[in-house]
Amino acid sequence: METGRRAFLAGTLGAAVAGAVPVWAAPAWAAQGRTTGTLRLDFGGATPAPAPGYVRAGTETYTEARGYGWVSAAGLKVRDRGGDAPQRDFVFGTDARVFRIGGLAPGRHRLRVLSGDLTFADHFTRLTVPGVDGGEPLPVLHPSYAQFAELTATLVVPEGGTRIDVTLDSPAGNWVVNALVLEPAPDPEPVRVAFTDAPIRSTWGPILDSPDPTAPLLDGHRSRSAGGRVRPTGLRRSDYLRLITSEVDFWKAEQDADGAIIDPYRNREFQYSTPAFAHAAAALVAYAGRRDLLKAAALALDWSARELAERTAADSHEDFYAPMLAHAIRLLEPHVPATRSAAWKHDIGRFEPFLTYRSAVGNNNWNIVAASGEALFQKMGLRVASDRYPEASFAAQGRHFDTSYGLYLEGPMPYDHFPRLWLGDLIARGYTGPYRAELAEALRRAAITSLFMQSPNGELPAGGRSAHHQWNEAEQCVTYEVFAARALAAGDREMAAFFKRGAHLALRSMFRWVRPSGEMQVVKNWMDPAQSFGYESYSGHSQYNLLPMSMLAIAYEHAATTEDVKERPAPADTGGYLLHIEPLHKVFANAGGGYVEIDTAGDHHYDATGFIRAHFSGHSPQLGSSDSLLAAPSYRVPDGPKPPTTGMGVAWLVGPGQWRHFGELEPSLTQDVVVHPTRLRGDDVRFTVRYDGDFGGGVTAVEERFTVTPRETRVTTILHGYDGPVRRVVPVLSHDGRTPGTIQVQRNEVRVWQQGEHGTSKLAYGMPGATSLQVGSDEYGNHNGLMRLAAGEYPEGAGTAGVTLVVAPHGDGRL
Repeated sequence: METGRRAFLAGTLGAAVAGAVPVWAAPAWAAQGRTTGTLRLDFGGATPAPAPGYVRAGTETYTEARGYGWVSAAGLKVRDRGGDAPQRDFVFGTDARVFRIGGLAPGRHRLRVLSGDLTFADHFTRLTVPGVDGGEPLPVLHPSYAQFAELTATLVVPEGGTRIDVTLDSPAGNWVVNALVLEPAPDPEPVRVAFTDAPIRSTWGPILDSPDPTAPLLDGHRSRSAGGRVRPTGLRRSDYLRLITSEVDFWKAEQDADGAIIDPYRNREFQYSTPAFAHAAAALVAYAGRRDLLKAAALALDWSARELAERTAADSHEDFYAPMLAHAIRLLEPHVPATRSAAWKHDIGRFEPFLTYRSAVGNNNWNIVAASGEALFQKMGLRVASDRYPEASFAAQGRHFDTSYGLYLEGPMPYDHFPRLWLGDLIARGYTGPYRAELAEALRRAAITSLFMQSPNGELPAGGRSAHHQWNEAEQCVTYEVFAARALAAGDREMAAFFKRGAHLALRSMFRWVRPSGEMQVVKNWMDPAQSFGYESYSGHSQYNLLPMSMLAIAYEHAATTEDVKERPAPADTGGYLLHIEPLHKVFANAGGGYVEIDTAGDHHYDATGFIRAHFSGHSPQLGSSDSLLAAPSYRVPDGPKPPTTGMGVAWLVGPGQWRHFGELEPSLTQDVVVHPTRLRGDDVRFTVRYDGDFGGGVTAVEERFTVTPRETRVTTILHGYDGPVRRVVPVLSHDGRTPGTIQVQRNEVRVWQQGEHGTSKLAYGMPGATSLQVGSDEYGNHNGLMRLAAGEYPEGAGTAGVTLVVAPHGDGRL
């Protein structure tokens, strides 16, 4: 039997042509109809038309009149991937099914079967055909992604026989057939299988040719920051290792005898904690001289590599292992016997990427992490260069990248940045494979854009699942260090300094949350980790402490060439801009370190609609103006009273005693959102956000006029079409799990302050014109702790002229 995963045989249905990718073509020997004894079937649905010269076969059952069909079509399905027939479409099944061909003359026939899929690589197709020459079992067809297996065999229809039954089944419960040809054959032939690679289709938009909106953003910042100075963070490259050391020294005590890291609250290995530990500890072995960690690091790598090879990763999270293992192997190989590193490499080489990773190619951020790691494996020689997993993944992922700002549009803000950090690391390490140009340009634009979305205190924007987790800042460290190095290499030291500042702001934010035991709080509050306060269902103390350490290990390496670059004011420091990211329904504005974030269409499982965040440089972001309150959050908070879904917003009456909060409005109610700047200066940014729609109670539009300065943010909200009473509400911090917030009402102002390790943070919320102002006694949970709701009451008609909120920090500010 002749087989070969990528072999091409002369005279088969696909011809190998030098310089071209072979595709299935109508063969020259094909007859023009059944009268010559040749049958050519293209499997699929009623549309599109079959390949030229073929007839369509779908899920029809056999009839003597037709002469072919399924004995039973139960459970059979048709798929069409688009492109050229007969590769584009197919019939597939999970259980054994028999395809019958009748009306045959006795004698020898040649059977050719095409099996493959343009967008999946998980099919295993086994054929059983009576009378095959040689009598041997036919090989199982397992084509890869966008690859097609063509099986050829000869068989004999005995005297008195008029039909053959082709049984299709699968050892994996997943078979597929694209085409079948049956023709007369004069002599017996060996069974053979040829594999043909089809072109992988790109889903990328015109990122290489589209106008670049980051150019004017960056030009404006260069002009505004010229000659400017900032208070240095005082952080150095070695501080990445300092935080990693604190974490690894804590987690090494949680390693079991097999090498797995055991989560102390789940009491088991969780997700990708172990490979993240292996990478972080390996970085300390390589760069901090921590030989005492070699045993723990190598043991974690032993275990993780085996888990990935055998598809037994904790919680089925194999997709996250590859880049961490690639880095850990590279770092540890010089420090272990050759036999041990050979075992790691053997584990990597013995699994098939398309069958091991859980997320489908092109599906989401998981696939990008796996593909980035696989490309690193190829670069290290651990995976053959011809493996198409990275190419297929990057081709299919293009649809997720915005062609303007280069952002990754999965939805949540953390998962815009998350896939980009792994890709940035990959390209910085010399990736030259398919889609490098598209990826590099998207990442460049997105890195610049991210600087303009960063809080002046280094935090990633709020929005969607996994927000407020510490790894949000670690991913920024990677991106900004990668692009600082890239800018310096290109001779742009100023740009390198902007990125260096952004990286250090993010790292400084992380240091705020280190626990006395050495590891960090996972979410930005000080509640006991045993409560999982603010956690997603998938958040764990182990994996979400160690994942950011893997990221910081990457950031440390990319910071090598820019260690002497001094910080220059980042956009988060200087401000003077307004940024509307429509695909993510976010608006950002900054004036000299006074910063606002607005969500124009909040996902109410995570965010309110409207004004959700006000930060000021140097002041604690968590005093109440950093996260929404939600009636039904998807993340974990204690049971108790249900708050309205709101940020710093307003409410109006839609019925007797029935208040509607602007923050709870469903995005479907908004017909249009218009963001209009009226002043853009470094210390004074003014703009209007107008929402049009039928919002109830007669409200036809909500117009919010913002003035942002370094010392205060002022917003006036106008309710068009409504003349009833108005209520303005603001969440304020009651307790973060460690320190209470002191709340005081003085006339038309609510003041909240909290004693911290660097002094007292103070914030005031003024509601001029309110007839009364009070803070409720109920406490509600959000990511930052327990909040209380301040409410100012306004008389009838106030919404017509507008009701104003003034948010202002007190003191000089120093985190």
